[in-house]
Amino acid sequence: MLALLVGCVSYSVDRNTSERYFQICGYAEHDGRLDIEVEKCYRTLINVEWGKLSEDRKSETLYNFARVERQLSKFAAAVFLLNQALDIEEAKSEVANEKIGRRLVELSMNLAAMNRWKEGALSLERVIPIAHQFTGSEKKTIISVFSIYGEQLIQLGEREKGHSFVDLVKTLDGSE
Repeated sequence: MLALLVGCVSYSVDRNTSERYFQICGYAEHDGRLDIEVEKCYRTLINVEWGKLSEDRKSETLYNFARVERQLSKFAAAVFLLNQALDIEEAKSEVANEKIGRRLVELSMNLAAMNRWKEGALSLERVIPIAHQFTGSEKKTIISVFSIYGEQLIQLGEREKGHSFVDLVKTLDGSE
């Protein structure tokens, strides 16, 4: 009985600690304090792992941590984190959804920064069926990423794929 009670207390502390780090991590990003954010995202991830918290929380933490790593130009680390987040999301859903789409777009941004355009384009192709679901700043980001990729792919000789991305941008840009 005591072990069960201790386990419940441990779970609660881990969940509360993780939630606190998660919130601080978000505030630090808005304040431009990436040094604080890296530390808090790392601690959040450790707490999620150690406390065996939900896969949703783990995926969100990995995604947020990857965004910070990208802002710090740690693209390989971001790709590693995003692939883990994608594994979690794809295990839950056979069909692409907005969470998967966000992670794929973020992945493609990191791959572009590493000059891995063709690999990033494969990720973006998976976003095409759901690209119209995004709104606001997410939609603007998607338009920008597809536009840059379209131009780059055309320059790399991948004309058909590049033009399909440019055409998608025209469709998305006119639908708001």
